[in-house]
Amino acid sequence: MADDRLLLAFAKFLHDGVAPRRRTLWFVLLDRERRPLPVIVPIDHVPDEPDPLMVGNLGQAWHQILQDEPGSSVVLMLERPGPPVASFDDLAWCVALGAAAAEHGITLAAFFLATAHGVRPLSPD
Repeated sequence: MADDRLLLAFAKFLHDGVAPRRRTLWFVLLDRERRPLPVIVPIDHVPDEPDPLMVGNLGQAWHQILQDEPGSSVVLMLERPGPPVASFDDLAWCVALGAAAAEHGITLAAFFLATAHGVRPLSPD
């Protein structure tokens, strides 16, 4: 079972040595034991601010994929160029995607921000 420390290590593994040139949103789906399912998806060319249609479509996609996996969850990593400090837009993505997951009864297990300076957890509070 992956705890928060192991989820961060997994996100660092995905991001290893990358100096992002554009925004990419990664999502990893976890089963009820918090083990990664064989679905790791990078979405390139993510806009600076959350796009409501994109956010809604992601929530619906997670619901469709996970509907037969009770207790499953999603891990998100927003990879972008720039400073390691979370921006208002980064936090807006965290809030919007967390709401989309909750709307479909999906737990957001973790949200990470990845820059050339490394990977760090990000939360809306």
